[in-house]
Amino acid sequence: MQRSVLFLLAGLFIMLLVTCRKKDSSSSASSLGSYSFAASELAILPYPTVDTLIFKSNEGDSIIFIYSGRNSVMKTYYDKPDNPSGYQGNYYTCEVNSTGFVSPNSDYLVFNLHFLDPFLGNAGVKYFNMGVVTSNSGSCILSAEFRFEPDTLISYMPDAQFKTGGYVKGLVNSLVIGPRLFENVYELTGPTLTAYCPVYISMVYYSITEGILGFSQNTGKTWFLLPAKIPPPAGAVTPRSYLPVYPASYWVYNTGSTTSTSRTSNQYVNFSGMTLTTLDAQPVNQYERFVTYGTYQLGWVPVLSETVGAQWEVPLGSPGSNPSTQVYQVMKKTVDSKQDSIIIQKYYTYHKDPLSTNSILMWQTFKKNVGLVFECWVDTATNDTIFRKTLLDYHINH
Repeated sequence: MQRSVLFLLAGLFIMLLVTCRKKDSSSSASSLGSYSFAASELAILPYPTVDTLIFKSNEGDSIIFIYSGRNSVMKTYYDKPDNPSGYQGNYYTCEVNSTGFVSPNSDYLVFNLHFLDPFLGNAGVKYFNMGVVTSNSGSCILSAEFRFEPDTLISYMPDAQFKTGGYVKGLVNSLVIGPRLFENVYELTGPTLTAYCPVYISMVYYSITEGILGFSQNTGKTWFLLPAKIPPPAGAVTPRSYLPVYPASYWVYNTGSTTSTSRTSNQYVNFSGMTLTTLDAQPVNQYERFVTYGTYQLGWVPVLSETVGAQWEVPLGSPGSNPSTQVYQVMKKTVDSKQDSIIIQKYYTYHKDPLSTNSILMWQTFKKNVGLVFECWVDTATNDTIFRKTLLDYHINH
């Protein structure tokens, strides 16, 4: 990474926050107008949403960004800025609104909203600048500029030197970044000097309501935003400790040659008069989930119980068309090798008419304050393990 570019970017951020150009003192100079951002326009840059942003990568490392402040200054543009006589002529004043974050390792997120020089045309057109620096990864910076209107980012073609400008690759209704699912995400990129940057940031994921949600390198390494704590609304269902399905949580599992991810909703949601969280799109009421099969609603069924010996049945479809049922039983409540509290339960499937029992026996382990950590299916006819699911990574947003 070119350190000089890093320091230049940091210096630009500091300058935008604390300085403005002095106005001409000539009595004959006149203001031709002033451009400022309305509150609806400033919302394109939502910070400070929180004081600290934590990004985790798909390789396990993290970056902690600390909020550096937000400020607005009025920059002055003169008709004759380079006049050797000292008289600079009439002028406009235009707002520059800037904010940023910096990590202890000199990683930077830098943003500013500004107008171009009205004397050069395009008076009143609004621009959004973004800089992303990950110094500890050895990558070059991403620096991109976009036009914007309230609630909309617009591509801005690069200049002749291919140093500024940015592209909106797309606006996606829902997008998985790492293990997290985000909604209404802009995919943004900027000019990339690949000849000088064999490793570079190839994409930034942005939300107008949350800011940067993640970014990725051309190598495939991707960082995603860990969520801030979400306070529960009044009357919200409180998750219980063996199934802590707080909003914006996730669990990543190894399922053999692949991985799978379970996710909660990003916010509390309303369902049948209740305020709760969903897990894999199913509403969860403590240790129960709401199950539907097409148009048939089975209703609330248990997921687990803390009572040893508890037993319950869960039909696998509409009773009129699917006579199969799963039978669950809590076998043990104990501690594991790390002295963490766990619940072990088993379940199997049987067919009611004609009556027959499947030879597959399924075992599940739930850990306190974590959730499901292990599941395996054993064919009791052959004593073979035919499926295994082991927790690899998780984030409980509580």
